[in-house]
Order: sequence, then C-alpha cells, then structure tokens
Amino acid sequence: MLAGFCFKGHCILDRKTKVSVAAVTGLSDRARHYEHCGNSGVVLAAFTATGAAALLRHPVDEFFNDAVALDDILRSSTELNRTHQRLAEAPNHTRRIQVVEDFLVACAADAQLDTFVSAAVSKIVEVHGIVCVKELGRRVGLSQSALERRFRKVTGASPKKFASIVRLRHVVHLQARGADFTSIAFAAGYCDQSHFINDFKQITGLAPKSFFQRRTVGKNAEFLQVG
Repeated sequence: MLAGFCFKGHCILDRKTKVSVAAVTGLSDRARHYEHCGNSGVVLAAFTATGAAALLRHPVDEFFNDAVALDDILRSSTELNRTHQRLAEAPNHTRRIQVVEDFLVACAADAQLDTFVSAAVSKIVEVHGIVCVKELGRRVGLSQSALERRFRKVTGASPKKFASIVRLRHVVHLQARGADFTSIAFAAGYCDQSHFINDFKQITGLAPKSFFQRRTVGKNAEFLQVG
C-alpha cells in the first residue's frame, strides 16, 4: 500500500479520485491509472505489509483496488492540513521527506501490530508466494477462517491474493537477474506459461515482454519514496 502527499498541484487516481492533499491506495490486483496535472509534485510513502493498518487504525481491506483521500480516514484532519502546508513551504525534497516521516511517526504512536498476521506475511514472502493457506494457518497457530479474516483487515487482501502479488513481485526480481520467461514462470510456481502471462497482464496491464521493455526505458525516471 502507498500514501501519496501532494506538495503542489494535484493528481487523479483511476480517473475518479482527485488528490490535492493526500491519499491512500490499497493493494491492487489490476493495473492502475495515474494522471498528474502540469507542475504537480507528490511524496510517496510505501507501507510495509502490516504497517498501513497499524498507522491508520482502519481495516485496510476496504481499500482493495481503490484509493481514498487520507482525510476521510483520519479522525482529525488538522495535523494533515498542517503537514500539507509544511510540504508546500519546504525548500527541497530532503525536507519534504522529513515532513512526511514526521507525520507518519506521529500517526504510529502506540501502534499495535498483529503478530499472527506478521508471521503469516513473513512466511509468504519467504516462499515467494507459493503457499497453501490452510498449512499457513497451522504454522502461525490460527484456523484458516480466522487467519483469512484477520489477514484481510491488516494487509488489505486475502492470504491467497496477497501471495499472488508477492509471486508477481518475485517474477520482476527474477527477470532483473536475466532469467527467461519460461524459467521465470516455472520458478514462480505457475503451472504453464499462459497462466503466468494472464496473471501478469491482469496486475500490470501489459504482457511480460511489453512491461519489461517499458520498465527498462523508465529506469532513468526519478521518484521519492519513504517507508
């Protein structure tokens, strides 16, 4: 999940959500569309898998495949408005990142993490998304139904959906190491290459070959990310 903090201009997410202060985007299993107005500027904060729920104190499964203005989630928008003003006045990117970090640290005061979900996330990441949910529940000490209920609220997706996203991230890592698409599909646990291509296209909006060609071209782009 991501939080975006505008310091000038605005952007539009998925052609419907206008962001001029700050917004949160949930986990997604489909391609997203971002439209930035001219001369806009945004600081992106990337949450850990369990971090967004702890900071926002809100069930983040409500944001799956969606984006919402941050002031609609927070109990009080006063500090958010102050943060937006400080961002607009900040003289450089280093200071803007510090402003966002200060805001997030304040939100994280007394945050409580779900240790069961954290353990499940660690296991899914460890095996690159190739996991049986029922066995995962046994490993962390929860029934499958209890794990799925808690997992969705904390991470924003079911264990199965989260695992599929982790698996696709592993695909990107394998490709960066020079593996061919057939080897990648097998190593990522796909039963055949067509299944791999369909999953990949659903999440990225592009076939693997087109995605990685565009990603190579975009490596010179600059962006800010804090976590």
